[in-house]
Amino acid sequence: MKKILPLLLFTFIVSQAQIIDAIAIDVNGEPITMLEIQAVQKRQNISKKAAVQALIEHRLEKSVIEKSKIVVSDADIDGKINQIAQSRGITIEQMKQMLTSKGLTWELYREQMGMELKKELFFQQNIASSISKPSDDELRLYYETNKDKFASASSSIQMSLIAYSSKSSQKLQEAMKSPMRKFEGVEQKPVLASISNMNPQLFKVIQETPQGSFTKPINTGRGFIAYYVKSKGGQGQVGFEAIKNRVAMQWLQEERVKAGRDYINKLKTDADIRIIRL
Repeated sequence: MKKILPLLLFTFIVSQAQIIDAIAIDVNGEPITMLEIQAVQKRQNISKKAAVQALIEHRLEKSVIEKSKIVVSDADIDGKINQIAQSRGITIEQMKQMLTSKGLTWELYREQMGMELKKELFFQQNIASSISKPSDDELRLYYETNKDKFASASSSIQMSLIAYSSKSSQKLQEAMKSPMRKFEGVEQKPVLASISNMNPQLFKVIQETPQGSFTKPINTGRGFIAYYVKSKGGQGQVGFEAIKNRVAMQWLQEERVKAGRDYINKLKTDADIRIIRL
């Protein structure tokens, strides 16, 4: 009996390991294992159902992108990663440490970034054309029915900023530490910004930056720039014309999400998805 128990225990352990790494779902011939589902659940802190849906969508997106023959270079990936690091004010080494602490390897992160770039290119080439440009009346109606989304917009049309720009990220960082000093290689330029013609993404960054502080450095592709926020004016809701550009960007963002979701749902409808075990 003593010999039989260890054997039974070993058999049970082996069988459990096989189940954990067994194929759970087949998506057009592409397998998803139980181990993958558990890994996504843990990494993203989501339910098993959500992890399954995420993996199915990933397989469908990966398949259609591979068929489209879209290619991104290592330089494209490195450029995007550097841009993200600069926007967060951290170095590549610091980014690697952050990823390691979350259980994500650098190689996997680069792979994921490459896929994200391919997805964006695929979207531009195959889905973006389905989004029609809205008329002013449509944008105004969208604004009127979604005023809560624009409640934090500044009531002042203009904001007072100082743009610090340099070709060197290090020199810009030094200038930001001592804004009253002049630094060689760093240009300072006062800016009176208008909400109506400001880039919505920049507007959001400035709104999130405390008055009397710098925004995080932004990689423009030709150098680096940071804005010192002198004044943002009063707070409160503004009229449609003052933030028309921002309304258009918000509308476009939502339409992009909707178009992408519709495309994924169509892929799901046409796909051969077989649940083997869950």
